[in-house]
Amino acid sequence: MGASIVTRTTQQRYPPRRRWTAACLRSLDLAWPGAALGLIVFALLLSVGAGLWLRTGLGTIIDVAGSLLLGSAVFAAATLLLMLVLALVRRVPLRLTAVLLAVLGGLVVMGMKLGFSPSVSLRLGSLPALLFVLIGAALALLSRRGPGRSGAVRGVAAALLLLVGGVTATMLVCWLAGPGDDPFVKDTAPMCGGPVAPLDVPNPAEVGPYEVATLCYGSGTDRHRPQYAGKVDIRTDSVDASPFLTSPRQGLQAWARRRYWGFGPDRLPLNARVWYPRGDGPFPLVLLVHGNHRMEEFSDPGYAYLGELLASRGFILASIDENFLNYSWSGGGDEDRGLRGWLLLKHLQLWRTWNEQEGHPLYRKVDLANIALIGHSRGGEAILHAAMFNGLTRHPDNANVLFPFGFHIKTLIALAPTDGSYNPGGRPVFVKNVNYLVLQGSHDGDLGYFAGARSYRRIVFTEDEYRMKAALYIYRANHGQFNTVWGRSDVDWPRRSLLNRGPLLDADEQRAIAKVYVGAFLEATLRGDHRYIPLFRDPRCAASWLPRTVYLSRFEDSRFCTIADFDQPADVSMTTVPGGSQHGEHLQIWERQELQGRGGRRNADCGILLGWNTRCRADGLAAEVPTCTITLPEILPLGWWLDERAILSFSLADTGQRCPLPSGASAGLPGPDRDGPGCGEDPQEAKAPIDLTVELVAADGRSARLPLSHVHPIQPILQVTFTKCPSWERLKYRSPTEPVLQTYELPLSNFVQANPDFDPGRLKQIRLCFDRTRTAVILLDDVGFTSGPAPLQN
Repeated sequence: MGASIVTRTTQQRYPPRRRWTAACLRSLDLAWPGAALGLIVFALLLSVGAGLWLRTGLGTIIDVAGSLLLGSAVFAAATLLLMLVLALVRRVPLRLTAVLLAVLGGLVVMGMKLGFSPSVSLRLGSLPALLFVLIGAALALLSRRGPGRSGAVRGVAAALLLLVGGVTATMLVCWLAGPGDDPFVKDTAPMCGGPVAPLDVPNPAEVGPYEVATLCYGSGTDRHRPQYAGKVDIRTDSVDASPFLTSPRQGLQAWARRRYWGFGPDRLPLNARVWYPRGDGPFPLVLLVHGNHRMEEFSDPGYAYLGELLASRGFILASIDENFLNYSWSGGGDEDRGLRGWLLLKHLQLWRTWNEQEGHPLYRKVDLANIALIGHSRGGEAILHAAMFNGLTRHPDNANVLFPFGFHIKTLIALAPTDGSYNPGGRPVFVKNVNYLVLQGSHDGDLGYFAGARSYRRIVFTEDEYRMKAALYIYRANHGQFNTVWGRSDVDWPRRSLLNRGPLLDADEQRAIAKVYVGAFLEATLRGDHRYIPLFRDPRCAASWLPRTVYLSRFEDSRFCTIADFDQPADVSMTTVPGGSQHGEHLQIWERQELQGRGGRRNADCGILLGWNTRCRADGLAAEVPTCTITLPEILPLGWWLDERAILSFSLADTGQRCPLPSGASAGLPGPDRDGPGCGEDPQEAKAPIDLTVELVAADGRSARLPLSHVHPIQPILQVTFTKCPSWERLKYRSPTEPVLQTYELPLSNFVQANPDFDPGRLKQIRLCFDRTRTAVILLDDVGFTSGPAPLQN
């Protein structure tokens, strides 16, 4: 009967021609409450999602129920307040607008908690909010459709709304669930250079001859993992880490962490999973520590692939549990002052005790003269703190804390390390006389830049014993796949659904790279097998072991003699070695510049920026060849040698920039006078690798020249698209590129082969001639000399 009354009323109010219009307007009036209801459901689902994200340790049901209750109260209060404000605006649907503004406010607040700006939060949340508006409006129309023409209109309108909502929902789900794509990947390939002899040595990623055994040691009281509770093989005592915290943990968060773990910072356990070879030993010891992941997703089992490999090859590997320091809603992650590194040294104390304790299962099985530390992410920074603390007697920020360690730590390996989260004594960590290797992925969605380049610079050699440091930048590798628990998503839910995961290397490929480099570096530095050293000088010599992708590598050893590192002095015309000089000719850019990672992150390292443009002049003649010349001092420092056994070494990087035309130059238009070298316009020029000529000039004026491509040309700057959302891409990662230096090594014997009259013992000048690429801007750093591979002392 109610439907009939509505129909008659509508017929009386409107002429026959306007009845369809009236029915449409009436349908809209009926849809507003449903749209508001849809937004209310969306707000409640946001609260449920927040509860799933919290993971307080109290249980999923409690998390969701508490978040739902709190979220409902907050949204209801916000809606009522907005209804009061909007009641003055009569023509606006009051309930819908109030709920809409409340939901938008909730999106902004939640987005800020996740690291989104308000604009990004609204852009990301507007589409799912619209989806629920459409569904709610459609359901409201269907529930009050009624008979007759008006009912038919409402049914058609509801069907259209559901269709639009269904298409919108499908597109949204596909977009979020899809792997994403990086458009730069298809145009990026490794540059080909001169021939490289493959390594004639066993693949360090292959299983070795030893049978692998495992054990776990720990407190025996762990609440969440039986390996460190009732099933623990060796029980350990806890340690008091209170002096390492910046401030005591108090309140609800401190209570929740204690309740979850069962202990506080005054009773931290020493837990680890161990893989070791069956045999008499002694075997080199490797401690590996994870980074700052969610504390409830235990990270220490994620390196079993390295533990099993290294144990089969005669190493003991212990994966250290520091999950109780990791982040959660209850804090953690950023509150320690070197605590992660100090805990590694406390574990080494255990191993030293066990190795000397008769009757212990590990008695005399450990070679304590050959110790390596491996760290991933925040753990990659912790190993630097451990190495620094190992050489101190007291904590640099709290002298009441003693450091009675003094272990023989020979090697550090960092996987996608952070840098600068803690600076002892307010200064960056410099570590002396250790072997150092750092691996970093170009698609690291967590860090977003090559933080390991900063720590690479701060490894210094001051002793005669041979040591080396190496850095490998891996195109398409991410942050998390070095750990099997972390996987392909470098950020937490829901942000992980915005990352481009499609371009990444397969997990097995990325871990294969880690196995090759970690295994080879340990063989070289802990066992003294120098046959593996060429791998770190040029990855191409192990191409058959590695997945095909772009690798940028840096290398320096303790034999390296620096000519110019451009850090000091500030005068760009002076070299690092006293008495030398440097100058540029016909360069449009020639300036000292601090190296920076993506987004302008400072590397605390300087190089020389060199830019040129050699297109032909307006008169059709080729422009003068730009050059950068470094002149050696008249008398070389004591201990230097220059003969055919020496190797010229320097580092270069493409900046992705191109120089504008010099004054008086042509625009490169096609024509008969613009077809010679250095003239004309190539549409593929921007994608082509950068090449140049290296010329060595002796004191008698004789010279020898080699193209840089004799080794390999400069890899064009790598570009990365991290996310599916351009606005978040700009906010979080800022730039698609960052210059990454690569080391080039040219043996002086090759120059002698190019010109037998050239005497390297009388070398006077090193000249870079920019005659093979028309225009580019590059970075130059760390020019000097070294020698070929040498056995590492064991």
